[in-house]
Amino acid sequence: MFFDRKITFFDLEVNDRQDALQKMAESLYTANLVHASFHQGILEREETFPTGLSVIPYGVAIPHTDADKVITPQIAFASLKKPVKFRMMGNGKEEIEVSLIFMLALKKAEDQLIMLQRLMDIFQDHALLSEFASCMNQGKLDELLQRVGLE
Repeated sequence: MFFDRKITFFDLEVNDRQDALQKMAESLYTANLVHASFHQGILEREETFPTGLSVIPYGVAIPHTDADKVITPQIAFASLKKPVKFRMMGNGKEEIEVSLIFMLALKKAEDQLIMLQRLMDIFQDHALLSEFASCMNQGKLDELLQRVGLE
C-alpha cells in the first residue's frame, strides 16, 4: 500500500543527511507523489523536530512533513552505504549515526500515527532491523515488507 511505488535505495552513497533527504525527496517528486515543496518541508521539519532514532544495531530516521505537500501517500526506503548524522528525536541536540531511512509521505494524520507505531515495532526487533539493513534488492525488500504486513 504505502510501498507500492517502490521508491527504494539500496547501499545509497550520500555525503550527509541533507544529501540523503534530497535524493529521497526528489525521487518521490519525480514519481509525482509529492509537491515541489515537499523537500523543503522535510528539511524544515527535520530542523525543528529531528527524526533520528538510536536503535540497536542501526540508527534509523523517519523524516516526514505536512500532509499538504503530499499528492499520493507513499513511503520511501533507503539503506545507506555509510551512516550519516541525524539529530536525535526528542532531545534534538545529540547526533546519531543513521543507516536506514524511512521517509514518510502520508496525507492522513491517522495513517502517520499507525505507520510510526508499526515502524517502531520493527525498530525494536533487532533481527528484523538487521534484515532491512542487509536488503540489497527490491525482491528481498518486498518479501520483508510482506512478512511484516506493510506490503
